[in-house]
Amino acid sequence: MVDIQEAINLQSQGKFEQAEKIYLEFLKNEPKQPDVSNLLGLIYLCTNKFDLAKKYFEFAIKGFPCAEYYQNYGLLYYKQQQFEQAMLLFEKSMEYEPTNVNFIRKFAKLAQEAKQYQKAIDFYKKSLNIEPKDCVGLNNVGILYEKLHDAETAKEYYKKSLKIKPNYEAFHNLGVLYRNERNLDESIRCLKEALKFQPYNDETLKSLGMTYLHKKDIKNGHKYFEKSRTSIFHKSERKKYRNYWDGKEHLDKTLLVYYFVGYGDHIMFSRYLPFLKKFFKKVKVSEPEALQSLFRDNFPGIEVTNTEDDDYDYSANIMELYNVLKMDFDHIPYSEGYYKADATLVKKFKEEHFATNKPKIGLFWQGNPNVLKNRSIKLKELDKVLALENIDFYSFEIDDVENQISAYPHIKDLKPALKDFSYTAAALMNLDILVTIDSAIAHLAGALGVKTYLLLPYASEWRWFDDTETTPWYDSVTIFKQTENWIWQDVVERLYDKLKNLN
Repeated sequence: MVDIQEAINLQSQGKFEQAEKIYLEFLKNEPKQPDVSNLLGLIYLCTNKFDLAKKYFEFAIKGFPCAEYYQNYGLLYYKQQQFEQAMLLFEKSMEYEPTNVNFIRKFAKLAQEAKQYQKAIDFYKKSLNIEPKDCVGLNNVGILYEKLHDAETAKEYYKKSLKIKPNYEAFHNLGVLYRNERNLDESIRCLKEALKFQPYNDETLKSLGMTYLHKKDIKNGHKYFEKSRTSIFHKSERKKYRNYWDGKEHLDKTLLVYYFVGYGDHIMFSRYLPFLKKFFKKVKVSEPEALQSLFRDNFPGIEVTNTEDDDYDYSANIMELYNVLKMDFDHIPYSEGYYKADATLVKKFKEEHFATNKPKIGLFWQGNPNVLKNRSIKLKELDKVLALENIDFYSFEIDDVENQISAYPHIKDLKPALKDFSYTAAALMNLDILVTIDSAIAHLAGALGVKTYLLLPYASEWRWFDDTETTPWYDSVTIFKQTENWIWQDVVERLYDKLKNLN
């Protein structure tokens, strides 16, 4: 006699082959047992035998259509990333248990993970019809509307969540949303309310620090960054380095300025390096290989080293130098530029790539897709600009992950020639204008004094403050900022108007 309970126990232990044999033996004698067919389908689902899983889930549903079996059938399609079919089956499942909130929330979560954001909203709204005072569900709907770039509706749901019950998540999300809308005072208010629930939450502390820096409030900005355990400014990030510098003179000692964040940050804040010489006998700066040549050429008297250098007395994070030096954002030094490119390389690039009398426009449109997703623009959105005649366009992209440039044969790809930032600097010096998003190359061009048109999202990083045309960081940079977040059309129109008469 076949023992189904034994098979269930084996299945729960991950002994699928043994359980499978028992289920198949049982089904020989009882082929119309839907519960056993469902269990067998789950084994095949777990072992990626999708055709067999489909067969037995269909047997189960035919024998006894119910919420659980439709759910498992939907999971089969979900696992194969056939999300549209999976969602249809999840919806079918709900017909059998329309008030099962846990089922509905599970489907909403699965839809969200599959980036089926509208479908996730639909599921959550069904659950909210059953439990309208679910502040967590209301907050989750707000998050999903943000992903659909509908900030106003997101805001409504965060507020609904808070009206039901004041909670950390909705206050935090609303605070970040307000910062993205440049409503900085409301951002500060909401983030401080969030901290009443979770006083040591890293994300909220960092967000509050960024909002204050956006207001050029260095004191409060660093106050909250310091409280965050994971912030790039926090002491725990300095554990690799000893004796963090307090801003005092140590004329018989050596200071090591270390590398921690992105290339653009190092280029931007390296403007403060020359001020360190009056405080120390020797100053070292630790840089990644891609930046070392550029720094050696531009900071004589400062030793460029690597992260393994242990010969120093004090250390400092390059992004904190302005704060330690007590230099505010209203008096940013060297806005006219503080880098020079290697003259030999500049000439080499001119001869090999820029030997033309046409206006030369450099392009950079795609940053790291995992960082600041709203900053990048699709190359096709620049079609109106790229159609301008009698202009030579040059790509400075290093990671064109979608190979967007392949659709534009008239754009000259410089990637093979850009060996490090010294080479990039030399190439930039041959341009009439660089058109770029917020990126390392934007900072490099600004530091070189190259005329630059910087395309910024409406919710730009704190360092660009609320500036919409010029920036105190770089005199040569003109800002083209979105008037509505995620929408580049108006930016492209203004850019086109600037470039159409370039000839």
